Order: sequence, then structure tokens, then C-alpha cells
Amino acid sequence: MNKTKKPAAGIIGYTWAPYWIRGVLAFVAGVLVFQGGMLLLDVHLEWFNGISGFDFSWVLAMSVLPVAAGIVIGVIYGFGGKYLAHFPPALVMLWSYQHSNAVALPDGVHLLPWGLWVVFVILQMEFCAVGGFIGEILIRKRQSWDRGVISVADSEPLPEDDAEIPHKP
Repeated sequence: MNKTKKPAAGIIGYTWAPYWIRGVLAFVAGVLVFQGGMLLLDVHLEWFNGISGFDFSWVLAMSVLPVAAGIVIGVIYGFGGKYLAHFPPALVMLWSYQHSNAVALPDGVHLLPWGLWVVFVILQMEFCAVGGFIGEILIRKRQSWDRGVISVADSEPLPEDDAEIPHKP
């Protein structure tokens, strides 16, 4: 009896385009959503102007915005979007920090020290990864990664263990 083995379809992933095209599109979309949100909220995470700078828009930019950008990345890229979602906030924040370092800052505003800024970057990256995970789940619910195909095991079944094994007294 010759059984043909089917490939494990669960490994293939959500494929409306090749991985590199989905990766580039997801990365660009993540950068646009993240930077657009920062501009819309008028928040500069690399600036410090005292306790008054920590307002509602700053909290949104620190928590909700990276999750939203990560969801967009996860939905576009599919399985693996949580890993790709780490990079757009890092790129945007690095560019913003370097740009702020080269221009004159408004009165009463100081550039964050590197150590505190790195903490903010890591928080943004992790929140965006959470959003990427949520995006993966959303795409999984909409169209399964295995497209409804149940993959067959690649190995031979184990023999039945119905016979009793004699025990030594």
C-alpha cells in the first residue's frame, strides 16, 4: 500500500505575495502608520520638557500607536509579522533623534539622554511586536495559514502496544 505524503501546508503561510514583497510593504506601511501617528499626535518622544510633556497624546504615542502600527504590519505580512514589527519604530525613532540632534530645539526642551531614549525605543519596539502578534491572529482568523488542509505526519505510525510486557519480579 503506497501512501503519498502531502507537504505540511501549515508551514507555507498566508501567501498572497512572496515573503520579500509582503515584508517590504509591511515595513513601509508600519513606518508610515507610526510616523503619521506621531505627526498627528504632535509628539516627539526624544524631547523632554518636564512633567508637562507627559500628557494624553504622549501616552497614546507610547502605547496605542505602536500597537496599531504592529497590527497593520501583522495583517500585511501574516505569520512572522511580530518579528518584522520590531524594526519600523526603531527606524523612525532613530531618524527623529538624529534629526532633533541636528536642529535647534524649542525653548525649554532638552534632548533625552541616550539611556532613557533607548528605553523608550525598546518599549516602542515591544508594543509594536504585540500589535504584530495581534495582526497575525487577525489574519489567521480571516484566512487560515494552512488553508483548511490538515497535514499528514511525515513519519510512520508506531506499533500498537496492546501486548503485555512481562515484568521481572
